[in-house]
Amino acid sequence: MKLIKQILIFFITIFFKIFFLVFGEPKISSRLRSVVNLYKGNSFSSLFKIIRVWDAPFEEIEKAVPENGKIVDLGCGDGILGNYLALSSKKRSVVGIEFNKKRISEANKGIVNTKFVYGDILKSNFTKADAILLIHVLHHLESYIDQEKLLTKCKERLNRGGKIIIAEIIERPLHKFLFTALTDFLIVPILFEGRLMNTMIHFRTLDKWKTLFKRMGFKYKYSLNHQNMPFSHAIFTLE
Repeated sequence: MKLIKQILIFFITIFFKIFFLVFGEPKISSRLRSVVNLYKGNSFSSLFKIIRVWDAPFEEIEKAVPENGKIVDLGCGDGILGNYLALSSKKRSVVGIEFNKKRISEANKGIVNTKFVYGDILKSNFTKADAILLIHVLHHLESYIDQEKLLTKCKERLNRGGKIIIAEIIERPLHKFLFTALTDFLIVPILFEGRLMNTMIHFRTLDKWKTLFKRMGFKYKYSLNHQNMPFSHAIFTLE
C-alpha cells in the first residue's frame, strides 16, 4: 500500500507540474496564498495545497460565513479552509474537527483564533455555533441515513440565526462529476485513508439535496460553483 501511494504521488506531482508549466499556476488571492504558505514542506505537500485551493470554492464559501462568531468546520481535513477563515477575520473563532490524527497535526498552525481537534463528527458533542461547515463531507459518510443524522445534529447545535454551509458534488456537468467520482473512489482513499478504494460514497443529485433539505425543515439557497474548477460543486446555505 505504501508503494502504491508513493507511485500515485509521483504521477500526480509530474502531471500537475507539467499542467502548471503549460497553463500557469492557478491565480489565487493574496489571503489564500498566505494560507498555502503556512503549509510549506515537502514538494508534494506544498503542491497539494495549491491544488486544493484551486479545486475548492473557498472564496465563495468564505463570503457565506459570518465575519464574527463561532465557526465549526466538521471534517476539516488539514485545516486549509479553517485557517483561511480565521485569517480573513480575527472576529471569527474557528473550531475544526477531524477523524484523521495526522491531518489534525498538519492543521494546527498556531493561529490564535483557531482550534483543531480529533473527533468523530457523528459522535462529537461539538460546541454551539453561528455557522457549521460541511465541506465535501456528507457524501463521504457511510450511509444516506448518516447524512440526515448529522444534519439533524447540526441543526440542534446552531445558535439563533445561525446557518449550515455545505459544499457538495452534484451530477452536472457530467464530466466533472465523473472526475470527482474517480477522485473519491480511488485517489482520496490511497492518499489519506490507507486503502485502495472506497466504495461507500453517497452522492445525491441537486434535486435530491433540495428535497432532503425541504423535508428536514430547512430554508435553503444554493449556487453552482464549478467554473474554472475540476469538480461539480454546489454550495448550499441552510437556516
